[in-house]
Amino acid sequence: MKQKTSKLDAYAERLTEWFTPVDQGGKGMTLDQAREQLRLDGCSVSCSRLSEWWSNQQTLRMQDRLLSQIASGARQCREVEQALGKNGAPEMDTLIKLHRVLILKLSTEGSTNPEMLELVNRMMKPVVAFARLKQLEAQLSLDRDKFQFDAAKACLARLPELKVISSDKGLNDSQKVEQIRLKLFGVAAGS
Repeated sequence: MKQKTSKLDAYAERLTEWFTPVDQGGKGMTLDQAREQLRLDGCSVSCSRLSEWWSNQQTLRMQDRLLSQIASGARQCREVEQALGKNGAPEMDTLIKLHRVLILKLSTEGSTNPEMLELVNRMMKPVVAFARLKQLEAQLSLDRDKFQFDAAKACLARLPELKVISSDKGLNDSQKVEQIRLKLFGVAAGS
């Protein structure tokens, strides 16, 4: 965003100090106080023009910070890609842990910037989805283990019958498997 020059640009450093809150090392001046100080320094300006100029300055600073973060992110991406080229990609669990660290970092920044809290909220969705997926995988593993246990128990209980079927010389292997399936589960293939 290209801003046209202003007579206030000559006072930019001083105005920044004046408007910066005291707890951040500035003077914490109001618009009226800054306008009066500028008048004493020979610069006449309205409060609305001073407010507009300061708002534009803050927007420019925010854009500069964003561009700096993008450049930093790009550098970090290159470094990560180089490291991955040497060491391989991290597992999904590692990525989720990193994601959680970023969420915690942004949560602390949310106390001063409400937009960060919205970002944290959006970032939580994949973490929750991943946790749910892990739960489903664990449940599937338990269900599979239970099925295998029950099937093994059923086979053991019917072992004498199954031996008769599997030893029948008149059946081919797929027919034997089908007969065993019928005996174990009571259903034919494709039912």
